[in-house]
Amino acid sequence: MLQPTISRASVQVREEILYYCRESVRSGLNFNTQGNISVRLPADDGTEAIVITPSDVRYDAMTPDDMVVVALDGTVLEGDLLPSTELPVHLAHYRRRPDAQAIVHTESTFVNVLGALGRRIDPVLLNMVLYAKGPVPVMPFEFSTNADFGRRSAELMGDDVNAVVWANHGLLSVGVSLKLAFKVAVAVEENAEVLHHASLAGTPRVLVYDQIDVPAGARLP
Repeated sequence: MLQPTISRASVQVREEILYYCRESVRSGLNFNTQGNISVRLPADDGTEAIVITPSDVRYDAMTPDDMVVVALDGTVLEGDLLPSTELPVHLAHYRRRPDAQAIVHTESTFVNVLGALGRRIDPVLLNMVLYAKGPVPVMPFEFSTNADFGRRSAELMGDDVNAVVWANHGLLSVGVSLKLAFKVAVAVEENAEVLHHASLAGTPRVLVYDQIDVPAGARLP
C-alpha cells in the first residue's frame, strides 16, 4: 500500500498563507488576483525552499493545496499549478535577507499614489517606524517578473528596512513571520495615506527608528 506523500509545507502554513491572502483583500491591500505571499520552509534535508501562492488564481477560489513549494534555486518541488510570476523576486529577497521568513506583495492605493510620484514613504506614524524600521524606498518602474529586478529590489530595500515600493506596482514587505510581514504591509499603507494628506496640509514630522525610545520589554503593537 502506497504511503501518502508528506509535503514540506504543512497544512497549517498553507492555511495561514490563504488566510492572509484573503485578509489582504478584506483590508483593501489587494483585489482580484493581485499580490502574492510566500513563506520560507525549514531546510530539514539541507534543501532551502519556500511555499508560494500560485499564479492567476483568485483568492476566493484558492485552496491550501494550490500552494506551490519551490527550492531556493527556483526548482518546483511540489504543486500542480504555476507559482506566482514574481517568484524570482521572492527568491532574490530570501537570498539577500536570511532573517526574512515571509514575504507579502500588495498593491494598495496610497502606496501606489506615492509610488507613482516616485516619492519614498517616510515614517510619520508609530506603527510604520516600528514595523518597517525606516523610510521605504521606491524602485523605478519595470516589469517585476525576473531575477535582475528581484536582485535590484532586494539591494534597494537593504538589510535593515522591511519594505520596498515598486513604482506604479505596489509594495513588497518582509518579516520574521508571515503575521509580521503582513503587519508591515498594513502599517506602510496606513502611513502612506496619512503622509499624503499631511503633505497637502503642511510639512509632516518624520519619525526616525533609532530615535524611538521603546520601553524595555515592550511588544510591537
